Order: sequence, then structure tokens, then C-alpha cells
Amino acid sequence: MTTTINIQDANSNSAEAANWWESAEDHRFALEVLQLPLRRKMLSFIAGEVRSNEQIAKELDLGVALAEYHLQMLEKALVIERTEGGWRVTTTGLLYLNNVEARS
Repeated sequence: MTTTINIQDANSNSAEAANWWESAEDHRFALEVLQLPLRRKMLSFIAGEVRSNEQIAKELDLGVALAEYHLQMLEKALVIERTEGGWRVTTTGLLYLNNVEARS
């Protein structure tokens, strides 16, 4: 289950809806998904722009099927989402990158 929250962009007046974890189990799942360094690299790579499965697989030297598996796990963790042309980072994913990964 997820909860939608509004996140106010500090650089603009627009608010963006973000999916958020509804339970402790959902939050724990997301943290488990993000423990794998490969998935954190994927998340960072996708943060730059929308990326296709093939671009992600090539960048990380993976087969497309294996890349798709890890992308689906990141999607279930609510940090990326499918969009036209590939994958993009969600607001939740950006918050993770800015508040957790940047401090590592």
C-alpha cells in the first residue's frame, strides 16, 4: 500500500504528488531493495534523465532481462516509475538520493 503526499519544490511554487510508503513493512522493503549497490547505481543513473532498459543495461554491463528485474524491484520500492521512453526517478527516489545517498 502507498500513500500520496504533496511535496513542495523549494525552487518553485508547484507542488508535486509523491507516492510514499504506507506501512513500516513497505518502508523496510524499500530499504532492503536499496541496500544493493547495483540498484543505487541504477537509481543515480536514471536520475539524470529518462532511460530505457537497454541504456541502463549497457551502462551497468548487465543483460536486459537482469536489468529489468532490478528495475521492477526499484519500481516496487516506489523510487522509479515507467514512463514513455523508459524509466524515470520519482520524487521519493529523488528524496532518497538527496537525503540518504548523498550523505553516504
